[in-house]
Amino acid sequence: MGSRRSAASSCRRLLLLPPLLLLGVSGFFQSYAVEVDIKDASNATCLYGDWMMRFLITYESNNGDYKTTTLNLSSSVTHNGSVCGNDTQAALVAVQFGEGHSWSINITKNNETYQGDFITLTYNTNDTAVFPDAKRKGPVTVLVKDSLHPVQLNTVFVCHNSYFIEAENITQIFWNVTVEAFVQNGTVSKK
Repeated sequence: MGSRRSAASSCRRLLLLPPLLLLGVSGFFQSYAVEVDIKDASNATCLYGDWMMRFLITYESNNGDYKTTTLNLSSSVTHNGSVCGNDTQAALVAVQFGEGHSWSINITKNNETYQGDFITLTYNTNDTAVFPDAKRKGPVTVLVKDSLHPVQLNTVFVCHNSYFIEAENITQIFWNVTVEAFVQNGTVSKK
């Protein structure tokens, strides 16, 4: 249990948005969950994840004002392009949702640990339900380094608290996170 506690406490040390910012976000914790169970060639689980996420995005409107919108997951989330990874190749969790939006994280393995490396968010300002008057049209991609600490192999990373990653004009919000990469013998760890 020490490994699980260590991973969870690292999630608490990440950036926490001031509560005042949260007051301006209606329905803050209403979102769909993402659950991925990636299988290897022998149909054994090699990467498992279950979490909630949403994105606050500031964009320029047609009249030159800057607006902040909330991009939520839709009810239909796919994970096409996700891969298990191995000693020489990073694992990749890739999810697609809504009108041309996608999110991915590559997870690297180093000796006895795994760790998120880079997170990529692509949002599509052609989605007029989310960006009704965006000046810039089309997909916009933002890449950010994941700041979580390494997790021991054969250990599940669990974080029930909300944590935030800010980059450029985006705040990525995650909560109720359970992830294990490089699953041993197809069985998600109980640690």
